Amino acid sequence: MLKETVQRHHQWLVLLLVGFSLALLYHNLVQRRAVVDLVLDTDTRTILKVYWPMDDGRYTEQRMARVTISPNRHRYSFHICDLKGLTMLRLDPAERPARILLRSLTIRQQGYPELHFDVTSGRDRLYPLAGVNKFVRQPDGWLILSAGSDPQLGLKLPTITFQSTLQDEAARIAVILLLVFLAGSQLKPLGRGSRYVSCLAAVAFGLIMVMAVVSAYNHHPDEYVHVNAARYYVAHFMPPRIEAPEIRHTYSVYGVSRLHSGEIVYLLAGKFLWLLRPLRLPPYLALRFFNVILFLFLVLCAVRRPGFRIILLPVLVSAQIWYVFSYFNSDAFAVFISLLTGYQMAVPSSAFNRFLKRGMGRTTWWLPLMVGGLFALLLLLKKNFYFFYVFLFFYTLWRIKYGDWTLSRSFVRRFAAVLVIACCLAGFYKGTDYWVNGADRNDKLFQARRHLATRLYNPDTPLTRRHPYLEMKARGVPLADLLTRLRWGEKSFRSAFGVYDYLSISGPFVFYDYVRITGLLLLLVMIVPVLLRGGVEGITLVGITLSVALALLGMALYHAWTVDFQAQGRYFFPVWAMFSLYLYHERRYLINFCFSILVCAMYLLAIYSFLWVGILHIAKI
Repeated sequence: MLKETVQRHHQWLVLLLVGFSLALLYHNLVQRRAVVDLVLDTDTRTILKVYWPMDDGRYTEQRMARVTISPNRHRYSFHICDLKGLTMLRLDPAERPARILLRSLTIRQQGYPELHFDVTSGRDRLYPLAGVNKFVRQPDGWLILSAGSDPQLGLKLPTITFQSTLQDEAARIAVILLLVFLAGSQLKPLGRGSRYVSCLAAVAFGLIMVMAVVSAYNHHPDEYVHVNAARYYVAHFMPPRIEAPEIRHTYSVYGVSRLHSGEIVYLLAGKFLWLLRPLRLPPYLALRFFNVILFLFLVLCAVRRPGFRIILLPVLVSAQIWYVFSYFNSDAFAVFISLLTGYQMAVPSSAFNRFLKRGMGRTTWWLPLMVGGLFALLLLLKKNFYFFYVFLFFYTLWRIKYGDWTLSRSFVRRFAAVLVIACCLAGFYKGTDYWVNGADRNDKLFQARRHLATRLYNPDTPLTRRHPYLEMKARGVPLADLLTRLRWGEKSFRSAFGVYDYLSISGPFVFYDYVRITGLLLLLVMIVPVLLRGGVEGITLVGITLSVALALLGMALYHAWTVDFQAQGRYFFPVWAMFSLYLYHERRYLINFCFSILVCAMYLLAIYSFLWVGILHIAKI
């Protein structure tokens, strides 16, 4: 009786904390932030920024909101800061030469009167500061011409008085708390066996589907390159010749085609597109459904397989992972295969572990073929997942030393059989590219770069005239500059938890502060109990996981310094798969009250980012 009472009080306390967390998010990310609505025309796709000053009047990148503007879109909406005490804003309308006609600008926030500016009402409030070649008031708006990369306009705000909205806000918070308690009282069975993971993943799937259907084509990183590569395989099975004219459109500005990356996802997606041809869907949309179905399969696995729920758990904490499943790219497939591989490696009831333990029988002859095929797909992923291979190597040694894998002759034979099947299948796929293009394939790829890359990315262009973010070490840029002046770490962190479009749509700075604090607490809750109570076994697994993860981060930083400055969090996706296996083995120390609260907090932050930042602000069809 006492135990049931304690459990009941524990559940109500969890619901109370979740409710107040949601109320806090609502207050800080909705109630205390203004919304800017713009109506404009532009002849150039570029980025518009809005800055608000610090107390001393300076403008910094930490006090800024930005949105991508393009010729085929005229209305934009995004969030800025709290209007309290604000008297001035700075608009940077473009990052490149552009012609912009700003028709109107409206600022709205609960508790303040609406501020509307056009050529009549805002006649003397919007004025040029610097970098503007022409600023003319026309009957239908302000005409802004810029020939540089940093035009600046000042917007003087009128004095406005805050009118208390405490009653309305209290009512909304009460509704939030009521809904949380009602949901919690009806969903108690979801806590058993981590069933809540399936439900949370299903909600994420719904958001992914919405993003896939409503977002405009090529408003996601390199989507056109991925789509063009997959479309080649609609009518082909073999890799193309590097110099083939029919694949010229698949090359990026770097002079590189995804068709020669060694990734099998384009062949599989191309055949998926061929299957959907009778539906007459736009190719990009059909290919988006390829990734959407991959995430649906993960959700169904979590519903059917309790062990897979722990493997899927890290996917819930970052909206960036959901985002890559909403448009066509190769990252989603890599995450999908790495999670399935993690399940096969870790869970005792998986096909791989059953084969290692019992071997192949009359009715289970397919086990080594199926697992070998899965491992072959693992060998045909993006290069950043090579670090996942390294992790699996040390994980295997750890499992033999501390786990239930016994190093016997039969174990070695069965393990080797799966690896041989995987290597043969992967080797056959990679070998076809060399068979088509010859032993001098790498030389041909370099020649393709010389002929097809644009001037800024062409290896024949003198280094001083190439893009300034290329080969920064050779230019004499210190490594420390990447972390301080260029903020590689901060940009990578943000794009690991919620940045959209071509990295041009991001949340408010306070959102990333919440993610940083909550994520750090979650990491500590995941590591400290294992270090204190896990013994040598647990400490060793902590060391393996963190060492390989840090090695991946270090290699990404070195690549950004020596090759191409790319601060993108999707390069760190193998870390999520590593933590999946870590969580599964150390769950007895981790799945507790604090861990559940922090996971829920990260999930709510991800919901906010994906819905109110990504879906709300992305360019629509």
